[in-house]
Amino acid sequence: MKKLSYLVFIMWILCFSTVTAKNLKARFAYSTFFSPEKGPYVETYLDVKGSSVYFMPVKEGFQASIEISIVFKRGDSIIYFDKYNLLSPTSKDTQQTVFDFTDQQRVALPNGTYTLELTIKDKNNLQAKPYFLTQEVLLSYYPNLIAISDIELLSDYKASDLESKLNKNGYEVIPLVDNFFDVNNNSFKFYGEIYSTSSILNNEPFLLSYHIETYEQKKILDDFSKISRPTSKPVTILLGEFDITSLPSGNYSFVVQVRNRKNELLAVKETFFQRSNPVPILADSASENYRNINVKNTFVANFTSKEVMLENVKCIYPIAGTNENYFIFNQADFSDINLMQQFFYNFWAKRNPLNPEQAWLEYKKEVDKVNQEYSAGSKKGYLTERGRVYLCYGPPNQISKMYNEPASYPYEIWQYYKIKNQTNRKFVFYSEQIATNDFELLHSDYRGEIFNANWQVELRSRTEIMNDLDKQNPKNNYQNQSRQLFENPR
Repeated sequence: MKKLSYLVFIMWILCFSTVTAKNLKARFAYSTFFSPEKGPYVETYLDVKGSSVYFMPVKEGFQASIEISIVFKRGDSIIYFDKYNLLSPTSKDTQQTVFDFTDQQRVALPNGTYTLELTIKDKNNLQAKPYFLTQEVLLSYYPNLIAISDIELLSDYKASDLESKLNKNGYEVIPLVDNFFDVNNNSFKFYGEIYSTSSILNNEPFLLSYHIETYEQKKILDDFSKISRPTSKPVTILLGEFDITSLPSGNYSFVVQVRNRKNELLAVKETFFQRSNPVPILADSASENYRNINVKNTFVANFTSKEVMLENVKCIYPIAGTNENYFIFNQADFSDINLMQQFFYNFWAKRNPLNPEQAWLEYKKEVDKVNQEYSAGSKKGYLTERGRVYLCYGPPNQISKMYNEPASYPYEIWQYYKIKNQTNRKFVFYSEQIATNDFELLHSDYRGEIFNANWQVELRSRTEIMNDLDKQNPKNNYQNQSRQLFENPR
């Protein structure tokens, strides 16, 4: 995907996967929970786009039929298997079948790590091949440990005593099989459960907090933060919502924490989501955040050239937050040196209050490295994708460079052993222009970056005709090493 500006937000879904099989389009997600009476279990959610499937005549009108197979494996052993048909609601008119329909299942499993294998097909479209999806699922709930379930994102909820798959602890909760919130979805609804506080805390009240924070900088947003002191129970329900109308575009985490009376952290659960809400921020309103900052006798007072100051401000965009980047882009037009000094000092003082200058100098060394290594003509290295990733996450542990593979565009695969709380993450960069040093980010499995299931095909699109948009694997070729390098960098 090409960047339209310095700042772009790419949808990435950890437990959410877009399923495409010819015409069929759906979303799949799962959450894990624990029942004190029955033990751990997994809930699976499937949302099928009605306009992507075939509706056939039935007695009541027209209806779609989806065949679903779900398997949970431990190694080579099948622990659970089920195969069933999902029928849509009926429609009197095939021209009006624009509604989506959903499926939810519960599977009881012992604690452990499983491979979930999902196969779906449109039974009314015999030409479509079944789509196969695999995901790792971890169940880890123990009676002697306080734990938080996965956070289930909701499209709606209401009190209900009816017995159904959607009912939990007196509430009917309708899953939202997505973690992308556009301008038309301004309500962030959620459901979760906290386990074993009564037995561990001897029935004492505990501190339950939940908030939204920026994904990159882990900055808690005060307008989206709540604290309560519930009574200890075997199962404590967390059900609520935030109005996110004012939440700007960006990558975020919803964080739930459990603490005891001494404020010691006992359990935490994070859920990633993305917001697209392009509300413009005026330069004057952004400026008011910095105009009262005194920069006399600080290191930034030495930057007296507008050109130098503007360059210093621009180069921090890879590590800046959403609102900080709005300011950076505005300064490219207005170039108020005093305001830039105030912003720049505040930026580094927040990251290192004791020695902001040291923080800047250490970062500047890395900027000089990426400018030396990744600049492309007049384009500075920090403005390239490789430069941005390097500055944001640090130098990769391994880089595999393939510039002369006959069937592929020049590409690099970067491997990080660990970034924050994620391990073994890869980034695939490529260049459609042979004689350039400007490589675009094609695919990554790091949460918050671009995820492209068709990256192998696009990498070889200069030699393969891409007439199947659902194709994820190129033709076998002994000279094609991209998949092997991605799975085992060297």
